[in-house]
Amino acid sequence: MAQHGISPKYRSLTRLLDCLSVPLTGGQMRIAAQWRDDEQGLGLELPEEPRLCAFVHTYGQAAGRYGVELGFPEAALASLAGVPLVQEDLDLAHVIALLGTHFDLRVTA
Repeated sequence: MAQHGISPKYRSLTRLLDCLSVPLTGGQMRIAAQWRDDEQGLGLELPEEPRLCAFVHTYGQAAGRYGVELGFPEAALASLAGVPLVQEDLDLAHVIALLGTHFDLRVTA
């Protein structure tokens, strides 16, 4: 597992990072600096528009489950997205699908 210059993460987050390795190493998305040292959380953002972001965490989640909070540059874009901005108790496949849609990426779990 390539750590992408971040501190160790909970195992479920390292699995998520593995699934996102192609867009991360390709520069299509990046890990937000403010979450690099958080073992249970991971911030992701677009390099050209960091306000289009997502925070994925394991706080209060069952093993192998995630919570996700989506961020948009403008409130109107959030309402157009048609998805809840905060979701809990998601499995890896759902998180990957959600992030793929949010960041317009082709990724699979």
